[in-house]
Amino acid sequence: MLNQVQNAAIYCRLSYAPDGSLEKVERQEDDCRKLADRLAWPVDERYIFKDNSRSAWQRNRKRPGWDKLLEVIEAREVDAVLVYHGDRLIRQPWDLELLLKLADDRHLHLASVSGVRDLMSEDDRFILRIEAAQACKQSADTSRRVRRGWQSRAEAGRAVGGGKRPFGYGVPTGKLGRTGKPLYDTTQMVPGEAEILREAARRLIAGQTQGGVIRWMNERSTTSQGKPWVGKSLKNLLVSPRIAGLVEHHGTLHKAVWEPILTMEEWEDVKLVMRQSAQEHGYAGRERKYLLSGIAECSGCGKPMRTKPSGGRNRKDTRLYYCWNRECPAPVSRNVEHLDRYVAGRVVGRLGDPALMDELLAAEPSVAADIVALERRRDELKAKFAKLLDHPDLDPEVMAGQLTEANRRIQDLRSRHASNARQRLLARMAGITAEQWDETPLDVRAATVKALFRVVVLPATWRGPGFDPGSVHLEPVDG
Repeated sequence: MLNQVQNAAIYCRLSYAPDGSLEKVERQEDDCRKLADRLAWPVDERYIFKDNSRSAWQRNRKRPGWDKLLEVIEAREVDAVLVYHGDRLIRQPWDLELLLKLADDRHLHLASVSGVRDLMSEDDRFILRIEAAQACKQSADTSRRVRRGWQSRAEAGRAVGGGKRPFGYGVPTGKLGRTGKPLYDTTQMVPGEAEILREAARRLIAGQTQGGVIRWMNERSTTSQGKPWVGKSLKNLLVSPRIAGLVEHHGTLHKAVWEPILTMEEWEDVKLVMRQSAQEHGYAGRERKYLLSGIAECSGCGKPMRTKPSGGRNRKDTRLYYCWNRECPAPVSRNVEHLDRYVAGRVVGRLGDPALMDELLAAEPSVAADIVALERRRDELKAKFAKLLDHPDLDPEVMAGQLTEANRRIQDLRSRHASNARQRLLARMAGITAEQWDETPLDVRAATVKALFRVVVLPATWRGPGFDPGSVHLEPVDG
C-alpha cells in the first residue's frame, strides 16, 4: 500500500530561529528526503513547504507553508505528506481534524522518521489524536512557565522579553550570542545616547515639534540599529516605561533595576505632549516656517490665520498672514515680518518681567508622581475586579464606584499637569534676551507665544507703510 503513493509533499517547520536562518529547517528537509527514498515515495520540488519561526500552537499565528500544503491536498495534487516529526506538522487538535477532513476520500498517507500513519485508518487516527493532545498540553505547559517567568522578571525590575538593544542603554559585554552578534548589558546606561534623549525630551516639552526634534536627532545619531529616526521610533522610545526606570507587565508598572534617563515628571510631560499632538494633528507635524501661522486669529471669524505671498510685481519676497475662511464677514491680513517682530518684542518683554517669575514660583508642584501612583492603583483595581467578578461577597457597584473615582482623580490631575507643563516651558524661557530669542528653534518660540498671549489681528486703522500696533490685540493667557 505504501508504494502506491503517486506524489508526496514535504513539510518543515521551526518554531524559533533567532537569526532567521533556515539551517534547521533544511536539516528536516534532508531527513524527509532520505525517508522518501526509503519508502520509494516520489517528491516533486513544487511540493516542499517550509515555515520558519512559525508556531503551530498559537491560534492567531499564520503558517503560509501549512496553508499551501492544505491547498494542494484539497486539489488532490499530493496523496502523502512527509514530516520530520508529527509535532512539526500539528500541535493543536483542530489542525489535525482539518487534516483528517481533507484526508477523507483521498486516502492520504503521513510519514515521519518515527513511523508511517494511514489517515484513513481509525487506529492511526486515534493515535494521532492522542499525540496532538499531548503536544498541545506540552505547549500550554511551556507557555505557562514562560509567562510566570516573565512576571517574576518584571516584579524583580528586570526587562520582559528580548528584542533589539534599546537606545540609551546597552554596554557591550564582550560576549557573542547564539547568532554571533555581540551581547549587551541593557541595565547599563550609555551616557552619550542618554543625553541625546534628555535633550530631545526637553525640546518636546519646550514646544518644539516632533518633526523638528527628529531632524535634530538625525543630525547627531541614528537608532541603536543604525537607522534614521522617524516619528514612530522616537515616540515608542520616549513614552516607554523603560526610559523612566520602570518595567511594565500586563498594565502594571514595577521599579526597574536600571537608572532612569528621564525623571517621572519629564516622562509624564513627554507623554502629555505626544497625546496632545495626536489629538490636534493625528501626525507628527510639518516643519514650522512662520512664527504665528495657526496661532494668530482673524477678528472677523476667529479662525487661525495662514500665510501667502503678498502679490504684486515687486512683492514676491513679502508674505502676509491672511484669513482663509471664505465665509468670514470681515477678513483681515497683516505683513508677516512686521507682525512677527511686534509680537516677538511683546513676548520678550513679558518674559523679562519679574512678575512672571513670581507667578511661576507660586505655581503648585508637579503632580506627575501622583498620576503614576493613581494609574497603578486603578490598574490593580481592574485586575482584582476581573478576578473576583463572580465572587459572592463582591459588590460590583462598590468596585465600579472606586474605578470611577480613580478615573475622575486622574483626569483632574492631568488637567493640572497640563498647566504645569506650560509653567515649566515659561520658566525655561524667562529672562531671555532678544538675541537669544532669535537663536531659539522656531517651534519653541511659537509655543511660547501661545503660552503667553492670544494673538487677534484686527482691521487696519491706517493705510500706507509702517505697522499699526492698535490693529493687533494680545490677550494674556492665564495659567
